[in-house]
Amino acid sequence: MRKLIIATLFIAAGCTTPAQPGTTGGVIPSEQVQPNRQFDLKSGQEAHIQGTPLSVRFLRVSEDSRCPSDVVCVWAGNAVVRLAITSTEASSIDAALNTTLDPKNVTYGGYTIRLIDLKPVPKSGTKIVDADYVATIEVTS
Repeated sequence: MRKLIIATLFIAAGCTTPAQPGTTGGVIPSEQVQPNRQFDLKSGQEAHIQGTPLSVRFLRVSEDSRCPSDVVCVWAGNAVVRLAITSTEASSIDAALNTTLDPKNVTYGGYTIRLIDLKPVPKSGTKIVDADYVATIEVTS
């Protein structure tokens, strides 16, 4: 019976998903960032804005129709970045910010959260997976 339990533990350990490099248990650690400065967030990552009650989490990209870098397009296209914005002083909100269209920013608790950029730029014939997205954000008062 003891051998069966030990064997089961080894099998279960082999079934876990390994953490990504630089992460703990598959969760991307949160960052401490300064207000009024641009910062990058990976998909799934959260930033705590120093000296404020705010945190911004990059949830996902819900739409990406941006023109691939290796194609000539009539229109630049647009991507929609979904953010969860929380405060210790107010209810949380979800925001959908655009790379090309409005809104590119949202006001919350006296702060403006603005999407500056989204990387990587698409290439024709290549799908961008969620984990590869990086949003450049700025929080100003």
